Amino acid sequence: MIENLIWDFDGSLFNTYPAMVRLFKQALLRKGYVASEDEILSLMKDTLGKAVDFYLDRGVDYDFYKDFKKSEEELDPAEQPPFEGAREVCSIVVRNGGKNLIITHRSRKTAFKLLSYYEMTSLFSDIITRESGFKRKPDPDAFVSAIRNYRLNPRSTLSIGDRDLDVIAARDAGTKTCFFSQNGSRPTIRVDFTIDNLLQLEKIISDDGHS
Repeated sequence: MIENLIWDFDGSLFNTYPAMVRLFKQALLRKGYVASEDEILSLMKDTLGKAVDFYLDRGVDYDFYKDFKKSEEELDPAEQPPFEGAREVCSIVVRNGGKNLIITHRSRKTAFKLLSYYEMTSLFSDIITRESGFKRKPDPDAFVSAIRNYRLNPRSTLSIGDRDLDVIAARDAGTKTCFFSQNGSRPTIRVDFTIDNLLQLEKIISDDGHS
């Protein structure tokens, strides 16, 4: 039985990418550069830094990034909601005596802004952000630290992510892995579970049946 969940934040727990991609595209347009949302999303899902560097290398002025960050800071949290089922699944874990944790390279300030707005902060035992100082995924050190600090049993801990690097980090730390598929995406590595709706986690938590 799954007792604990370790969550990625953007694109797994919260549906943040649509708004972020839109703001990024608008910032580029204000500098006269036209980019497709699919291209931006593909780069951004790797890292935001990679997306920024990609367009800087193509001659876009760095001020576009400052413009994007300002717009992101002013973005209404209502435009970045949790995915359907996120609150319900986290509540089940807490009710069963388990722990929810978040491992993200998002800033602590912006992560808590969304969690507080949606009144979900109390559902999480810890939120490991970029200020924690761990290397980016797929490095597993943040997962290893969380497992040790909270005395989690890796065999009863499931990590959820929407990118290969999320599940690679989780796998290398010894937890079970769940790939959150969106728009037909599929993992390129072997994972324990693949879902396309977070509510499917309810069955996984209860019976640990592979899919």
